[in-house]
Amino acid sequence: MPTPDELRAEITKARSAFRSALEEAGANWERQPASGDGEEAWSPRQAAEHTIGAEPWFTTQVCVSCGYPGLDPIEPSYATAADALAAFNEVSKDCDGRLQYVTDADLAVKHERMETVAGVMQSNAMHLNEHAAQIQEAAR
Repeated sequence: MPTPDELRAEITKARSAFRSALEEAGANWERQPASGDGEEAWSPRQAAEHTIGAEPWFTTQVCVSCGYPGLDPIEPSYATAADALAAFNEVSKDCDGRLQYVTDADLAVKHERMETVAGVMQSNAMHLNEHAAQIQEAAR
């Protein structure tokens, strides 16, 4: 099992990819890409708002599983990619303020949907990476 520091590093790396995607999305923030599977594809804005809103949710899942208070949920809406980037940086700080306390023992704590706290943290990084790629694709 990865250590708390390794999982925090995965999240940090995924956040970096997400920030880069936001920086590239500027001119195509509202662009609704075509989808080949008949489903409606998300614009960079939709993907960013979803992802930024999910950050406190993932952190809260870790916190509650470990027995301490989580973060308040947010319902983000950003007119520009720059606005989203600024908000993401603030949300990331709030989340890091809680995740810094995760210990080796916490990682094995059970979670109802993602098996363990370690699974929640891995899912958080994966979620960020998936939506970073989605934003980059939609912004092209």
